[in-house]
This record gives sequence, structure tokens and C-alpha cells, in this order.
Amino acid sequence: MFRINARGRNTVRPATPPAPPVLPIAQEPLPAPLRSPVAPAEGPMVVAPDQVRALLLGGRMPAALVVNGPVRLRGELRLRELPAYLECTQLDVRDCAHLELLPERLRAVNVRASGTAVREVGGDWLVREHLDLSNCPRLRQLPERLTARSLDVSNCPQLRQLPAGLHLTHWLEVAGSGLGSLPDGLRVPLRWQGTSVDERTAFRPDELRAIDLLQVRNVTHRRVLIERMGLERFMRELGGLVLDRDRDAGGERQLLCVPLTDDEPIHALRVNCPSTGHVYVLRVPPHIRTCRRAAAWLAGFEDERDYQPLIET
Repeated sequence: MFRINARGRNTVRPATPPAPPVLPIAQEPLPAPLRSPVAPAEGPMVVAPDQVRALLLGGRMPAALVVNGPVRLRGELRLRELPAYLECTQLDVRDCAHLELLPERLRAVNVRASGTAVREVGGDWLVREHLDLSNCPRLRQLPERLTARSLDVSNCPQLRQLPAGLHLTHWLEVAGSGLGSLPDGLRVPLRWQGTSVDERTAFRPDELRAIDLLQVRNVTHRRVLIERMGLERFMRELGGLVLDRDRDAGGERQLLCVPLTDDEPIHALRVNCPSTGHVYVLRVPPHIRTCRRAAAWLAGFEDERDYQPLIET
């Protein structure tokens, strides 16, 4: 029999659902700073942390839930939704691959919800510390009102804009997301794979210039800049030293080198695709000194004598 739950979603339930377990009501209320200023009209169910798993996986989802402590359900494949209203200290639902519905109203200290199947999150979220929504490939919308200390939306390619009501105080991780800008009025330090970057590096890498990158003294920052610019364009703008050249089915290929201050040099094999004519620049370890050795290494051969391709594409 089909049943419409409190979130308005059709779900398949048994004709006669089993009675939910009788759970004692926790007597201790949450500390005042964690209490929501607006609670559901019918009043939330209040439980202890050790009761949460049985309650949320027992076949009957409460509309509103207050947990006097953490909610830890990491890797729980049976979990498909959370209550529309949830209040707890820590929420950990990482790697819950079938979780599609997150709360519409959430109050928590820390939230870890990476690796879920969630598509859209609406409503009002207050997270006092860190909010991790990384590695959610379907995520495309965040709550209209969202406040957190820091936010990680890395590797969320469908997320192309942030809500106007977003408030962050420390940092925003954006590597691998679909974001192209920040909302008007939001001023927050940006990170790319944990490294601090500016908006140009994060959102407009086409404006980067190779000659400017060589002046960057911080090695980690420079590596991120080269990654954002793209090795092919970086090497094309600089040219590089030609260590070796030969020919293959695509024509001439070159082993190029760009020395870097306080870091290992960049060695890359420049090749032409014989099918499309496209030029590829592929990085190889700095100990490689010949084009053939570089091609063998890229093909997975440690000994170039074992590299005997019949056709090169």
C-alpha cells in the first residue's frame, strides 16, 4: 500500500505496519543555546542518542525529533530520510548512499553529510560549527536560510549557486563544485582542496597567467594554481625546456621541463593524438629523460623495453 509521509513523498509501506517501539521520553532538555527558537506546533519527540537508530529505522518516521546528544548513522544503507525537524548536537550520516531527504529545519553543532544521495535541501538550518556536504554528486540546492561557521561543498558538481540567505564566518571549500561565484554580500575566505585561494582562482581560472604563477613562493598554493590553470595551458604559455624529442604515429612529441623554485621541476610529455590531432600535455616524474620512457611510464610500464605498442592512439 502506498503511504504519503510527512515530507509529502510516496513510499511503499506494509499493509499493516508494525507498531513502533515504545521509547521512554528523555527527561533532560537540551542546553538553551541548542534549542530552536521556533518548534513545531505539535511538539517534537524527545529521545536519547541510544534510541535514535531503532526509531529512524523502525518503519515510522517522526515529523519532529529532538535528540539529547549525537545522531550517528554513518554508512547506514537503510536510511532514506530524516525527520523534517531535527535538533541534536552532532549529526553524522556520512556515506548513507540511499539518504535522499535531509531535515527542512535543522539545529546542530556539527553536521557531516558527505556521500549521500540528497538532491535538494530547503528550509532553515543553523549549524554552530562545521557543515560537510561534500561528495554529494546530486546536490543542487542548499537551504534558503543557512548559517554555519564553515561549509564544505567540494565535489558537488550539480551545485551551481549558493542561497542568498547563506551566512558563513570562517571558510568555504569549493573544489570540484559547480559554483561560479558567491552571492552578493557574502564575503568569506575560499578554499580549494584545503588551500586558501581567491575568487579568481576558484571561479575564473582562465584569468590566471603562467608567468604570474612562477612568482608564487608557497609551494602548495602554486600547485593548486597550476592545477586550476591546467597543465596544457601552463606549458603552452611558458614553452619549457625541450629535454628530448622523437616521433610517433601522431607526429613529433617532446619531453618538456619547467624548473620551479623550492619544488621539483615539472616534466611533461607533449604528444599529438593521431586520430583527432589534439595536443595533450601529460605530466611524468622528473627522473624521466626521454620521450619513449615517458610514453612507457604513462602506459604503465616501468621498463621501456616492455613497451611495444602495435598501434598508438
